[in-house]
Amino acid sequence: MKTQNMKNKVQFLTITLCLFLLLFTGCSKDNEGLDGDAEQTEKNIIGKWDLEKYVSQLVPGETDTYVGKAGEWAEFKKDGTGSQRWDDGDGRFDLEPFTWKVKDNKLIFKEDRDDEEEAFTILKLTNHELIFKGEGTSKNGDGQNIKWVETYYLKK
Repeated sequence: MKTQNMKNKVQFLTITLCLFLLLFTGCSKDNEGLDGDAEQTEKNIIGKWDLEKYVSQLVPGETDTYVGKAGEWAEFKKDGTGSQRWDDGDGRFDLEPFTWKVKDNKLIFKEDRDDEEEAFTILKLTNHELIFKGEGTSKNGDGQNIKWVETYYLKK
């Protein structure tokens, strides 16, 4: 299990992650940025997004919601690089670089300090809103498999 400090650091991208299937309509106004074309989706993601909230669920277990603070954001650059800024829990902000790409409506991250890519399903993408979700499993202290789901809500 991740500590609260680790959760804060990975709140944008933790994303340690399995993939999750999502059904949505291609013509929906709510997902005007998701048209099945990865190149166009990437263009729609480029920019600076403020963290609205991060929801972490454990199944079985509890759900925690972290409300974003002023100054917490993720920025996606045209060249496939980016950075995220978050409160590390003691009032200071950390800046973490990453690389990113889109494949099959999945937002794929690789934090510079990690060796593995992490993939999240894009649930919603408009000119002003980006929501993505990742899920996976881990073992608790008793050796029981625990499913985790992380959902990130960002706004321009």
